[in-house]
Amino acid sequence: MEGTPIPRHFLDSSVARPILLGTQAYKQYFASQFGDNPRYVSTYIQMELKRSYLHNVIDFYFTLHLPTLHTINDVFNFWSNKFRTSELKAALQLAAALFAGQRLDFTRPRDKATALHILGVYIRRVELKVRGTFTDIGKDSTRCARAAVPFKVELENMAEGFKLFMEAFDDVETCRSRCRIDHFLLNRYRPEVEAYIEQASPLPNNRNTRGFVVLAKNLGEILERGATACSCRQCERIGDAVIALDAPRNMRLEHTDHSFNHLCPPIDQPHQQHPSETQIVRTNPPVRDQ
Repeated sequence: MEGTPIPRHFLDSSVARPILLGTQAYKQYFASQFGDNPRYVSTYIQMELKRSYLHNVIDFYFTLHLPTLHTINDVFNFWSNKFRTSELKAALQLAAALFAGQRLDFTRPRDKATALHILGVYIRRVELKVRGTFTDIGKDSTRCARAAVPFKVELENMAEGFKLFMEAFDDVETCRSRCRIDHFLLNRYRPEVEAYIEQASPLPNNRNTRGFVVLAKNLGEILERGATACSCRQCERIGDAVIALDAPRNMRLEHTDHSFNHLCPPIDQPHQQHPSETQIVRTNPPVRDQ
């Protein structure tokens, strides 16, 4: 219909990440929801994608790079024994999938260099896809310095590029000294933060509320302690609140996390919760209209 506004979809990282890396069924689901409309993200959300995914895969790259681990199997065994969180296990599963179709001998030392190149190329490709798939809204009121860390990785010397990125990205003291998250929470959005804390107080602790209740508790700690409580680690814990507060009010925030159902209504932020990947994979995914 002429004059109907084009929907404007602002993606949380819980939606942006599977659009890049999810199963085919989940990608088809989001295609049916968004069509050919632009998918918007913020600089902060791009940082979250790097922190929650690329960081772990680059960590695995440097484990694969260790000269004391002679074969791919050595690397897999070391990684499995040292790291047990689901995010880090995902890096191992990814590497196994990447290498599976390459006719690599996991017990042969000379094939480790080939695996290293394959993984490095994959990391570069994912970072390019983040920038090429989504449209940056050009707004980050937190001025997140981790988000500003450049990712400059040349094919001829990938290890050096990854090293420089990781050193700057993991220098959280310097990054925190340059950001404005304290002003964002304690000044600009203080009334909204106080309202979140009050809103969470009477809520029961269940699957639908748990994330928001924990988030509000961390916000309360920041209000109590002030700027000294603001750190990159704490920012990770309250990231959903940062995203909701800084989201464009003329866009619909697309998410899968339950916390946004509590974060968005009080600030009149349009939003839509989507089913999880597991829910979509276990049912027949919607088919996009032709």
